[in-house]
Parts: sequence; C-alpha cells; structure tokens
Amino acid sequence: MNKEEFVKLLHQSIIKENRNFYRDIFNNTDINEVTDPYWKEALMFYSELSDKNKEILFKIIEQVEVDAVSNILGVLDGVVSIGEEDIEFKVTINDNNEPINGDLQDLFLEYDEEDR
Repeated sequence: MNKEEFVKLLHQSIIKENRNFYRDIFNNTDINEVTDPYWKEALMFYSELSDKNKEILFKIIEQVEVDAVSNILGVLDGVVSIGEEDIEFKVTINDNNEPINGDLQDLFLEYDEEDR
C-alpha cells in the first residue's frame, strides 16, 4: 500500500462510512427507545428540521470529519503543531520502513475535493 491508497482508505472508512452511519442512525432510530440524553436531544433536534436542513446538517457533519482527519494528518506530516514541543512522526506501513507522511494532509484534502 502506498500513501495515496492509505489516504483513500482513510477517506472511505472515516468520511463515507460515518456519513452513512449518521444518516442511518438519525433516520432509523426510534426516539422512544433511546436512553442516552445526548442522543435523545440530537434526535429531537433532527426531527424538527426540514428535509433541506437535514441535508445541510449531514454536510456540516461531513465537513467537521474532513477537518478533523485533515488536522490529524497535518500533525503527522509535521505541518500542524500540538503543544509547545516539536514532535516528529515517522508513519510507515507494515514492514516498509519508508515513511509515508509529509504530504498526507494535502493528499487527503485533494482526494476529498475530487470525491465530492
């Protein structure tokens, strides 16, 4: 696996699968069976939205996920700092010791833009 394939797999498993998960949970969960106060409140909020606003909500959720993954990849690439200490990561795949990080964030954002 190369870094391009890695980025595509991240996008597929985190962005696309989560998008489907959230659509399913919001559209198919019976609010009367929910015990968690957070989810009950979220489902109540969702039920009051128009169909257009529901789609906007899913777009917002997707963008937040893209931003979160992008920021994490930026940390691994060394272009986004966390804390005051310089931290260098070496991201490798399986037995290949050649690092794949350095431009993962850019590759991820490019792929996301192409995929939308």
